[in-house]
Amino acid sequence: TLIPKLTKWADDVLAYATDSAINHGKEWSGFKLVEGRSVRKFKDETAVIEKAKAAGFTDIFKTSLIGLTEMQKLMGKKKFEDILGDLIIKPSGKLTLVPDSDKRAKVNVSNANNEFKKEN
Repeated sequence: TLIPKLTKWADDVLAYATDSAINHGKEWSGFKLVEGRSVRKFKDETAVIEKAKAAGFTDIFKTSLIGLTEMQKLMGKKKFEDILGDLIIKPSGKLTLVPDSDKRAKVNVSNANNEFKKEN
């Protein structure tokens, strides 16, 4: 039918627009680049295990280390932040093209050519 073709076309247009914005610095009227959603994670599980055990928490394993949200519930937000706060990272989300009305802050992407200029 026609709907799958239109959907594919729209996806292709969005992919092209997003690629142009990310890789070539193209700015589209009414749109901006923002970071997509990302998930917190432990940057060093061994250090998390050591610190959590040293603080008296033992129920931190399933088959592997319990998840970050579950660890926070186990310890409580304050203790979690005090004990493991320096071991939590939140990676940047994938760049996404969204309407200007989106509440997230605009990401400035410089052209890759500017990043890798040859020095004479």
